[in-house]
Amino acid sequence: MARLPVLIVGGGPVGLTLGIELAHRGVASLLVEERTGPTEHPKATLLGARSMEIFRRRGLDEAVYEACIRQADGYYIVFCDRLAGHEIHRFESPPSERIRARDPATVARFRELAWSPYGKTQIGQAALEPVLLDHARRLPPLEMRHGTRFVSHEDRGDHVRAVIEDAATGARSAVEADFLVACDGGGSGIRRALGIRMSGRGRMRSNVSFLFRSPGFLEAHGKGLANLYFCFTPGCYGVFTAVNGRDLWNYQYYWADPTRDAALDDVATVLHRAMGKPFDFELLATTHWHHHQSVASRWRQGRVFLAGDAAHLFVPTGGVGMNTGIGDAADLAWKIAAARAGWAGPHLLDCYEAERKPVAVRNSVVSANNSDRIDMVMAETPDTIGEDPAARAVLRGKIRWMSKQFNSAGLHLGYRYADSPIVVPDGTPEPPDDPNQLVPSTWPGMRAPHAWLPDGRSTLDLQTDGFTLIRCAEAPDAPGLRAAFAAAGVPLAEARIGDPAAAALYERALVLLRPDGHVAWRGNADPADPAAVVERLRGADAAAFPAALAA
Repeated sequence: MARLPVLIVGGGPVGLTLGIELAHRGVASLLVEERTGPTEHPKATLLGARSMEIFRRRGLDEAVYEACIRQADGYYIVFCDRLAGHEIHRFESPPSERIRARDPATVARFRELAWSPYGKTQIGQAALEPVLLDHARRLPPLEMRHGTRFVSHEDRGDHVRAVIEDAATGARSAVEADFLVACDGGGSGIRRALGIRMSGRGRMRSNVSFLFRSPGFLEAHGKGLANLYFCFTPGCYGVFTAVNGRDLWNYQYYWADPTRDAALDDVATVLHRAMGKPFDFELLATTHWHHHQSVASRWRQGRVFLAGDAAHLFVPTGGVGMNTGIGDAADLAWKIAAARAGWAGPHLLDCYEAERKPVAVRNSVVSANNSDRIDMVMAETPDTIGEDPAARAVLRGKIRWMSKQFNSAGLHLGYRYADSPIVVPDGTPEPPDDPNQLVPSTWPGMRAPHAWLPDGRSTLDLQTDGFTLIRCAEAPDAPGLRAAFAAAGVPLAEARIGDPAAAALYERALVLLRPDGHVAWRGNADPADPAAVVERLRGADAAAFPAALAA
């Protein structure tokens, strides 16, 4: 039996991103997914700026733009008592079409567009998966078997042996792989089989979502196209989400009483109450679910890794659950590729958990706190909100305070791998980590800053699939660093930033980027011990690893 490099279980956005990233790095993988096509439910609906940057590297950003909700005027979040009733507040972000066109007035108005080529992109998982699938099918190193169920696995020390099953016929076969990656969702059977527990607040508020078709929805409420429509009236708390911006919509129904059984509510009654009047709709699906703030206690066991919802469960407020999973995939892919290429040190793969788990804790806690703010405002909304202008004025103030959470560029772009054993610290203070805004920096461990270059490229486009040494302006040569990379067999490319403004943003004359675009090291001259720097960056410096991590 031929052994595969990687077996990926789960064909959602995280599993597909992992397969795509591995294929672009020359690593073959087999992806198995029980579904025979893309998910029918939109599930996650926001693609953050960092995810778009990851897809940009593979030429996928334009395809995503073509499949997303094409906003020409604004990315709006609308707050009402009832949707066809009083509008209380409207939060605006830059629209995707103007971001895509780099419209000067839009760029000048929204400061987040100085931090990334992208903003918020409204695309449901049901629309994103076909984009990723189309690209994945054109990558020979990636084999996909849809309609295939994962059954079990055995870690044999130097490889994993798994049993998979044809979902239609029940026929079983064995697969051997160097690594197994569980991208099999929040109920991950692989995580449970490994006995890995989740930590955090765990299950929170109950919700039910109604996916429906209604061509007359926009006309019924008269408030124009928005991405989200929150309803703040007791008995119909919730949020309508635009799925395609035309006729597909989803309503997440919240309630303040945790003992309430949503199964007792009639769908038409709930939707009409939230709208404030009857409207025609066709119910497509009903989903019962819970808010969660949960992170797996371990992300690696032997030759098995967890990624995406298998490793962390989020409250959807903030839109970072799927995006954190896409980040997991991009991070794990370069490390597996390094191991396959032979230049990874013995501890590099251990750093997947060391780096990504703190990011998941950070993002999930922020998301849960966002949900708490919404719940608090809903719980304090009086029954008379629709008839009482004074009560709506009070509510408007609370919503304006609460809606600051939707300024989330810092949450998506500002995570960093502080204290990572494969980053070289320089002793400088850590920049602020503010979910609402980004402080661009080349502080080691942070994502390298974006700036537009005179030739139309972003500084992000200078990144390669190996390490990249950025030399800013009149930076000195770095022959020692170059020789140390060559001696270790670690790929290194070089690029120059001559533009003074972009060079200033990079803060040092020499900035070394990892294969994922995060800063590995920076300085104004060749390091004193280049070989030690390279040993640390490839995960070969045992002194940088705590005993528990190295075990």
